[in-house]
Parts: sequence; structure tokens; C-alpha cells
Amino acid sequence: MTALLVGWGSSSMAGIGPALEVALHGTGALFLDEGAGGETSHHTAARIGSIPLPVRTPDGHLPAAGSVRLEPTALDLASEHLKPFAGRVAGIEAVVHGTEEGVFLTRSTPGAPVAVDGDPFLPSRGQELRGRDALLWMGKNDVNRGQSAAGVVERIIATADHLSRAGARVAVVGQFTNNGADEQQRAEVLAVNTACEEHFGPSHLGVQDLLTSPAVEAGTGLVMSAEDLAEREAGAKPPALSNDPGHFNQIGNHLVAARIVRGLRELGLLPDSPTPRSAP
Repeated sequence: MTALLVGWGSSSMAGIGPALEVALHGTGALFLDEGAGGETSHHTAARIGSIPLPVRTPDGHLPAAGSVRLEPTALDLASEHLKPFAGRVAGIEAVVHGTEEGVFLTRSTPGAPVAVDGDPFLPSRGQELRGRDALLWMGKNDVNRGQSAAGVVERIIATADHLSRAGARVAVVGQFTNNGADEQQRAEVLAVNTACEEHFGPSHLGVQDLLTSPAVEAGTGLVMSAEDLAEREAGAKPPALSNDPGHFNQIGNHLVAARIVRGLRELGLLPDSPTPRSAP
């Protein structure tokens, strides 16, 4: 059974952590939330190490001390949302972080300048957690910023394969369409879901169909308003489950967390029923 479940992804993952802790209670599994709001799948894959950041600088060297802006990479898309992460490159310990100006690397200690030319930045946290069972909920921010479903799927698969090679069992949480999403965004989100369902099979834990079905009432006890039903008809989550067009409130988080735990049980990663709590 899973002892530690690591969640990687963007704001949906970052926000569901407490609800997943509740849903996992009694299973023997602890949840470690590595989600970061606003991240793209480029960012998440770099923090995990499945697609390492290639380190290049304008003069071809890491400076003797301090920070340096790196040459642009895919991580420059919404770079201000990149969660800072520690690691090593060319034998140097450092931290990578993003701002609106780009992606920067800061050496942990001063020393001689070091030549770099696309050397991979190997993330400490990602390497430490690589063999741990994982949930991936990554990529919708790419689509929201105009990137293709095919690229998102490629990064999700590369990341799942990277973790699996280290012994992790990986489940991929499906995407959902934002309220008010345009037709292109909606089509790309659904294309990501279709491709991931085909590739991962039961390890793809879909949520789009749940959010647009009468199972919402059964799972939450809510009575849907006319607005909720209209959004369901349009293929989006009910406002009753929403903080804003792209995020859940805690009712929504608990509903999705319960769906994730059901899926993990069906995959054999968790016991069929919660372990009874021992008396104090």
C-alpha cells in the first residue's frame, strides 16, 4: 500500500491538499503537496527532474557569486509562477527561481566561475521524491496560455515515465474546463483528457465527467441552482463548487479528493476501506 503520496502540479494540486489529507485519513497514506499555483507543466517537470532545465548564460559561465539570469527556455512562459527549487548543475549547488523578467540561478556559495552550455539542473527535491507514488495534475496553465494539448500530453507522459522508472506508481488527475473558457481552450483541455485516458487507462483519474454530472449532488448534498445547471449543460463545473472560474472551493476540493481516493483504491494503491481509528 502507498505510504507517501506526492502531489505534483499547479494551483488545483496546491489547493486540494487539505481535502486529500481528510480523504486519505485511515488509509495509512500521508499526502505531500508539491503543487504550485500558476505553474506550467514545463515548470513542474523541471522541479521533478523529468525534463531538466538546461542551464545556459549569456557569457557561458556561472558567475563566481550571486545570481545570473539564464538564457530563455520553455520555463520563461509565466516564469513568475515558477516555484523556487534547489539543485545542482556542473557540480555547483544553487537555487532556480523565476520573476517576470525571466528565470534566474543563484549559487549557494561563492567560488570560481564555472562553464555551462545546456548542462541539466538536477533538482534535489525531485530526486529525493522520485521513487515515491505520485499524483500528477499538471498542464492546464499551458493550454490557458495558448500551448497545444499534444505538448502537454508529451510532458505528462515523460514525467510519469521518469517517476515510474524509479519505482513510483503514478496516477494522472484529469483536467477540467474553466467556467467561461473559449471553444479552443475547451477543445484542448478535452484533448488532453482523451489522450491521457488512452495512454494511462485506469491510472487516469477523470474529473470532467464527474463535475458535469448529477453525481455532484450525490457527493455533496447540494441542490443545484439554475446557474449551476446551466454551467453543467455548457460542460463546466457548477459555480457552487467554485472559488472562481478556474478553481474549486472546499466543497469542490472534497468532491474531487473523494474521487481521487476511489480511483487509488481501484488501482490497489490504498486499502479497500479505511482502517478503523484506534481508541484514544
